[in-house]
Amino acid sequence: MGETKFITAEIGVLPEGWKLIDIKSIADRNQEHSFIDGDWIEAKYIENNGIRLIQTGNIGIGHFIEKETKKYISEKTFHELNCKEVKPGDILICRLAAPIGRACIAPDLGTKAITAVDVVILKVNQNEYSREYINYYLNFEKTLQRMESFASGSTRQRISRTNLGNVLIAIPPLTEQRKIAAILSSVDEAIAKTEAIIEQTEKVKKGLMQQLLTKGIGHTKFKKTEIGEIPDSWNLVKLADVFEIVKRPVEMRDEEEYQLVTVKRRYGGVVPRERLKGKQIKVKSQFYLKHGDFLISKRQIVHGACEVVPKELEGSIVSNEYHTLLVKNGIDIDFIRWYVRLPMMQNYFLLSSVGVHIEKMLFKIEDWFKRIIALPPLEEQKQIANTLSSIEQSILKNQKYLEQLQTIKKALMQVLLTGKVRVKVDNEVMSQ
Repeated sequence: MGETKFITAEIGVLPEGWKLIDIKSIADRNQEHSFIDGDWIEAKYIENNGIRLIQTGNIGIGHFIEKETKKYISEKTFHELNCKEVKPGDILICRLAAPIGRACIAPDLGTKAITAVDVVILKVNQNEYSREYINYYLNFEKTLQRMESFASGSTRQRISRTNLGNVLIAIPPLTEQRKIAAILSSVDEAIAKTEAIIEQTEKVKKGLMQQLLTKGIGHTKFKKTEIGEIPDSWNLVKLADVFEIVKRPVEMRDEEEYQLVTVKRRYGGVVPRERLKGKQIKVKSQFYLKHGDFLISKRQIVHGACEVVPKELEGSIVSNEYHTLLVKNGIDIDFIRWYVRLPMMQNYFLLSSVGVHIEKMLFKIEDWFKRIIALPPLEEQKQIANTLSSIEQSILKNQKYLEQLQTIKKALMQVLLTGKVRVKVDNEVMSQ
C-alpha cells in the first residue's frame, strides 16, 4: 500500500491522480446505444419464450438473476420495435426500485435479450475504464445514496436517465481500477462458492431429513401403518404420549427485570425480545422457561413457530400465548425438534388450528395431542438427531463465514473505492 495524498473534490476528497467522471462520459461512443434506456414493451407483445426481457426485478447487486427472467418477446417484435439488444459485458442499471441505481454486468445468456424501459444499458469505454470497477462503484453504498437523492416521483421513486448520467464517480488510473476490481472480485468468488456450499448442504439436509425421519437408519424390514410405511421396530404413538404441558407461573415484581422471548416462524428458533421491568409488562400472566422446553406459539404455529429453548434463554418468560411442553421419558428432544419439520407434522399443526384466516388461526393442543406419529427406539432417535444436527452446524458455520466475507467486502469497498487505501500495481501483486 502506498502513501496517499488527497485533493478536494465535489463529492469529498480524492487521492491525487484520481478524477471525477459523470456516468454518461464513461460510455463507449464508438458503439451504438452505449448509454440508453431499455425498451417500452406493451403487455400485448409479451410471450412465453423467445428473446428475453430483462426487468428491474431480474437484477441483483453485482450479478444477473437469470432464473427469474420469465417474460419474452418474439423476433418479429424485436425488429418491429427496433429494440436494443443487450450484449455480454454491458452494465445494466436500474432506474427504480430499491435501491435505485443498483447494477450488474450482463453475462452471456446464450440467447438474445433486451431490457425494459427502467433498465439503462451502459457500454463502458474499456480503453479508459474497467467495467468491473465501474460496476463495483455503481453498487457502492455512497453512489446508491447519491442516485436516490436525484430520484423523483409521487408514487414510485425513479431516476431519469439524464440525472443518472450526471452522477459523478471517482476514477483512479486504469491499472489501479483493474487491481481494485480484482481484489473485490476475489472476495465475490469466495462469497459465491460459500453460497453454493450452503445451498447444496441445505439440499442434502432436506433429503436426509425425509429419509431418516421416516425410514430410519439401516432398516430392511418395514410395516404399513395409518401414516405410511415405517421401520418394523418403530412404534406408533399419540403426541400426548410424547409431550406434557408445563406451567411455571411468574410472580411479577414491579422493579424486577424480565427477559421476554418469542419463537420465530419457519422454525427460526427461540429469540430474545425486549428486557422489561415487571411494571412495564402489560400482560401479567407470564411463565418461566427452562433449557430444553419445547415452545409453541398458539397463533403462529401454522407458520412453523416452534422450537427448543436454548441454554442461554433459560429463565426467560412468555405469556399464555405460548404452550410450553416437556418431552416424556424415552423421548429425545433433539429428535422431536427435527421431527416437527416433516410435512406431515406441518399438516398436523394446520389441522389442529381453527380460524377464518391463516394469520388469525388459534392452535388447539388438545386436538394435536390426539395425532399419531412414528417413534424409533431412543438410541436411534439420538443417532438421527446427531446426524441432522451435524449437518445443521456445518450450514451455520458456512453462514457465519459468509457473513464475515460480506463484512470484509463492504469494508474493502469503503477504503478501496475512496482511495483511503491505495493498492500497488505491479506484476507481482497482480499475479497474486
